[in-house]
Amino acid sequence: MEQIHESSAPRPRVLASAAWRITLALLPLGAGLAALPALLPEGRDLSDPTTLTLRIAAGFSLSALTITVILCLVRGADGRRLRDAGLTSPRTGWRLAVWGALLWTVPAAATFGVLGLLGAPLTVTVPGPDLVRTVLLLLLAVLVAEAVPEEAVFRGYVMHALGTVARGWWGIIAQALLFTLFGAVLRQSWNPVDLSLFLVMGIGFGWLRLLTGSIWMSVGFHAAFQTGAQLVLTHEVLSFDGGTGTAMLALGMIPFTVAAAVTSALGIPRAVHAGSRAPHEQTG
Repeated sequence: MEQIHESSAPRPRVLASAAWRITLALLPLGAGLAALPALLPEGRDLSDPTTLTLRIAAGFSLSALTITVILCLVRGADGRRLRDAGLTSPRTGWRLAVWGALLWTVPAAATFGVLGLLGAPLTVTVPGPDLVRTVLLLLLAVLVAEAVPEEAVFRGYVMHALGTVARGWWGIIAQALLFTLFGAVLRQSWNPVDLSLFLVMGIGFGWLRLLTGSIWMSVGFHAAFQTGAQLVLTHEVLSFDGGTGTAMLALGMIPFTVAAAVTSALGIPRAVHAGSRAPHEQTG
């Protein structure tokens, strides 16, 4: 496959090259996410272990497919390495993933604690072992069916491909808009609240990618956020006495704001970033 040397190619050719490569990266992700609901039992209990196991199995297949396509594009079309597209080694990336998960989990848990003191508690409605089983299975399902493939494609390859035409914050905004459009088309919903959430996620996760040179911190944050949101909003193992708007405040606005403030003020701890790419490196 011909390798494109963007620095010397005419700009229309560079744009066309980035567009077709991004399209190829998006196709398996979109097809897989669209097909996933059809693979699950009709009238399913979302917390049922069988349902979650099916999600996990489908998620592993989707992650493998998307990463394989990205590998072919990075190696074949670009002549680069996976780490150049933000897909750094899990051996070092797990630290970033755990840190990203903590940046969501700690402020979200604190917020629900305060809401409980104010009369809107979050209560467990199932026995403890059932809750633990559901949380672990759901976390793995979200990780392999949503967080890894979506971050690998958007914060990984899409930002890498856009690096030929848009650098820094321009690239972050561009991929965030694509992420928002992708989510709207996939969900068949143009609700402004949903669109704004996708846009904020795209910008925030894109910034983490630019900051760390890796997708893993956004993978951890993404997995924690979606696991928490699905547990509170769509599963019956937890019951929240506040409304949906209050729940989204605790699940989204406050943790996202705190995470942005902490990361902006303190950066990434040295121990967390050990072995990964330098924070100032930009990909593309």
